[in-house]
Amino acid sequence: MKSVKVLVVEDEPGNQEVARVILESAGHAVVVCENGQVAVDLLRGGPADFDLILMDILMPVMDGLEATQILKADPKTHGIPIICVSARASGVDREVGADAGCDHYMTKPFRRSDLLAVIAGVLERHHVLTKDESAEMRSARPLIVRAPGANEFRSPME
Repeated sequence: MKSVKVLVVEDEPGNQEVARVILESAGHAVVVCENGQVAVDLLRGGPADFDLILMDILMPVMDGLEATQILKADPKTHGIPIICVSARASGVDREVGADAGCDHYMTKPFRRSDLLAVIAGVLERHHVLTKDESAEMRSARPLIVRAPGANEFRSPME
């Protein structure tokens, strides 16, 4: 399976770990930032060599919507797909996410298989993955993860 480099922007340590385990178990490289400001600073200060950003919405310092707007307005980072994740699931929340520049909006909690399928679809649409690579990512084998302290991702089990 093709490995992709994912920037996970999440303030809760338990959720950071669950995302890391899900993504690394599927063969992907992961870098974690604890809020939107840290992510913006990282991407502005170095090479923007990420294939995807998984962006939590509600965070201290700089929330995910503001960070998404900044990254989508910057020529250096505007092409990196951003999947926004939140416990808020209303149509209005999804519209606000789309207006901010989210390429996809996903609600928490979610399953490992759902996350990998969304990532595969977004990366295929952005021509990072071929159709075959996307299908391979979608068919990743189930994984059982125990992550104490994960309060929003819940269990990524199938």
